[in-house]
Amino acid sequence: MIKLNLSIPSPIQKIHHPLLEGRAIDLQVKREDLIHRYISGNKWRKLKYNLLHAKKEGFRTIVTFGGAFSNHIFATAAACHAFKLNSIGIIRGEYDIHNPTLQFAQSCGMQLKFVDRSSYREKEKSPKVKAILKKLESYTLVPEGGTNALAYQGLKELAHEINETDVDVVLVSAGTGGTASGILKELDPSKELWVFSSLKGDFLNEEILSQVNNSKQDQFKFISTYHCGGYGKTPAYLVDFINAFGEETHIPLDPIYNGKLVYGFLDLAAKGKLDTSKSYLWVHTGGLQGIDAYNYMAEKKGKGEISGLSFLKNE
Repeated sequence: MIKLNLSIPSPIQKIHHPLLEGRAIDLQVKREDLIHRYISGNKWRKLKYNLLHAKKEGFRTIVTFGGAFSNHIFATAAACHAFKLNSIGIIRGEYDIHNPTLQFAQSCGMQLKFVDRSSYREKEKSPKVKAILKKLESYTLVPEGGTNALAYQGLKELAHEINETDVDVVLVSAGTGGTASGILKELDPSKELWVFSSLKGDFLNEEILSQVNNSKQDQFKFISTYHCGGYGKTPAYLVDFINAFGEETHIPLDPIYNGKLVYGFLDLAAKGKLDTSKSYLWVHTGGLQGIDAYNYMAEKKGKGEISGLSFLKNE
């Protein structure tokens, strides 16, 4: 049984790392990953008001979308279980019975519906997805990744917690840009937001800025040079970095988002590209089930694993 024992507001701690201390760089981390074991980070922030809305309006089922190793699918399944709501995940691709993310989602009661990639791209406009939805009663749809108007209510609360700190620069990773735009909308004008993209290209830059007032552009910095090969790519040097950082700080990093952010930030520090007069706050957005997901694929391919935390073993 999954219970909603939430750590809100999430704690903030100082990062002690030789590189940062040697260069007198003040980095703190807001441990959104500690909000909840399964519904952590930006996923709780985005899901909170979607779930409350569903309960208030009498919907019995949450329907959403995700890939086979989706943090959003993982967290939505757990959250719906805790809220006593049914959940249906429309999944891109084919079923792999050993996939740890999907195994967990099913253990929470989520029904999985698999569609081909073409149908998945069209989402609810696809005939195959329409056929799935037509059979359902009393459901509400949450988009892939979870970002919608209700999600922004939760991200607003996160931004207000950040505004209560005295840091100068806020750091956040991005996959769709929803969390970044949600923070930027409400961020105190005295603070900057640096976004580390996990995707190749700069298109997320415009996507994030399109969601906020023009006056916010001066607070915003988009960094796209630390995607480590692109979304879902985890080179051996990144795995080595994540393992070393975990040993040094006892803070786990997922390989898709936060691992790349911290790798990038420390690289900027090593190259002397940070203003040491400023203080920095990294928002750890969770996604740690991605460690199990990565290790599952790494074992199949004979690659090195990420050590430390596991959500699914021995459960």
